[in-house]
Amino acid sequence: MPLTTEQLTLPALRAAYAAAALTPMEVVRQLLPAIQASRSVFISRPTEEQLLERCRFLEGLPADQRGPLWGIPFAVKDNIDVAGLPTTATCPAFEYTPAEHARAVAPLLEAGGICLGKTNMDQFACGLVGTRTPYGIPRNAFDDRFTPGGSSCGSAIAVADGLCTFALGTDTAGSGRVPAGNNGIVGIKPSVGRFSTTGVVPACYLLDCVSVFVLSVRDGAEVARIMENGDIADPTYRLPNPTALAKRWQPGGAFRFAVPGPAFLDDSFEGPGGEAVRAAMEAAWQEAVARLEALGGVRVPDLDFAPFAATAVLLYGAAFVAERYAGIKAFLEAPEAGGVAAGPAALAPLHGDDRMLKVIRSIISKTANFSSADVFAGLQQLSVLRGKCRAELAKVDLIVVPTSAYNYTVKEIQAEEDEPPYEQVTFGKNANLGRWTNFVNLQDMCGVSVYSGLLRPCGPLEGDAPEQRRRAEHLAATGNTSPVMPFGVTLLAPSWTDEYVADIAAAFEKATGLKAGPLGHGVAPYRSPQAPATA
Repeated sequence: MPLTTEQLTLPALRAAYAAAALTPMEVVRQLLPAIQASRSVFISRPTEEQLLERCRFLEGLPADQRGPLWGIPFAVKDNIDVAGLPTTATCPAFEYTPAEHARAVAPLLEAGGICLGKTNMDQFACGLVGTRTPYGIPRNAFDDRFTPGGSSCGSAIAVADGLCTFALGTDTAGSGRVPAGNNGIVGIKPSVGRFSTTGVVPACYLLDCVSVFVLSVRDGAEVARIMENGDIADPTYRLPNPTALAKRWQPGGAFRFAVPGPAFLDDSFEGPGGEAVRAAMEAAWQEAVARLEALGGVRVPDLDFAPFAATAVLLYGAAFVAERYAGIKAFLEAPEAGGVAAGPAALAPLHGDDRMLKVIRSIISKTANFSSADVFAGLQQLSVLRGKCRAELAKVDLIVVPTSAYNYTVKEIQAEEDEPPYEQVTFGKNANLGRWTNFVNLQDMCGVSVYSGLLRPCGPLEGDAPEQRRRAEHLAATGNTSPVMPFGVTLLAPSWTDEYVADIAAAFEKATGLKAGPLGHGVAPYRSPQAPATA
């Protein structure tokens, strides 16, 4: 029998090892068939013999030398270096093989972890949909017609499908949260600088985080402590705030929280699923808010979400997008690799650079719309917004938002991003997913994405709008007109309150009565007979 997600949690595996019911080698051998059969989850993996050799090494260690992750299987997003395995960021032309582990990976291996391989992602970590990859689209754990979420799609699916205990992703604009929400698992979005990003392909170097996908909040909090960066010489090191780190919450204690107002929230629930999906999302959201109140949360009604929403727009709508170009500048401008060398005041022309997917070119090429003066104007605008957000955050302990603004189908995303010619590519649906995520790192916040319930829309999934009719037709044509999807929320707070947020998120998770992934939600994954040919 293959291991279940519940058997793969840290406490369950440790108990099995302590009772001699399992060994690391037995765990790997049980996981390998499912890993090998998985569709577009992994891009590269160690050989079976390499994995078994790692197991033999671990099993040969004396008990007093076995670290806290002894025998724990994990996976790593393919923009994070693992020595000896290719790093592609899902751009084959970008591929290189690092000689050293990323600094976020090294402590996990030192603690006894077993790296099972590198996972699929949106190209250059640019996206929240999980469909922007030439390596095939990983199947959403609940229903393969819907997007897995991105950019850390493969890592989220590896955890939700029970292929590993935890997986590393990255999170610049929501890539460690949206995939967690879309697949009914937990996503840990640390404070910027809590983990090293040395050895990570930059998306936005100054905003990047390594994130953790896990089966429970407590597992995530423990892995996060192991990954903390204490090397002051690391260029991505950041001095922690000890007062904020010491802030904790105990069950039964009161906390203040706020949610976005109707002006920002209501239209988030509108989309191709029509009124039935809108009503289901609204009900799930209200249930989550009530659960927080039952835990001791006191809702603060007068939080102004406007400066947070304005901040979210900056990440792609202002000169901050230029940092995406800067992060891979050498690749874009290397003539020998197919790039076009640019002068000191010029940028490589990206529109015809078919080394990258159309939508990625379209996004990064927007760098040309901004000047160096625009960069400083954007920083000044951000400074003003940070002041406004600090004033709002002083009113509360947490801000709570839906993790994913909407569940879109793969077909709906492809209609915007893949099917049109380059000049007509749009990405409005992906942009909508950023409304609850894009502001977080710019406003120096941490967070935990946690599953909350299920969306079981009542009534016909159709409406008068053309896209609603198209979705209804698509669902009917693929054999199931009643999709069941997870609904999650994200708890956000100022940086370095990571442990405090995790305390409340763990209590929230327990109160749901659910466990991670489809199995933990009591849902049989739907696999359509006419699934898109994405592998």
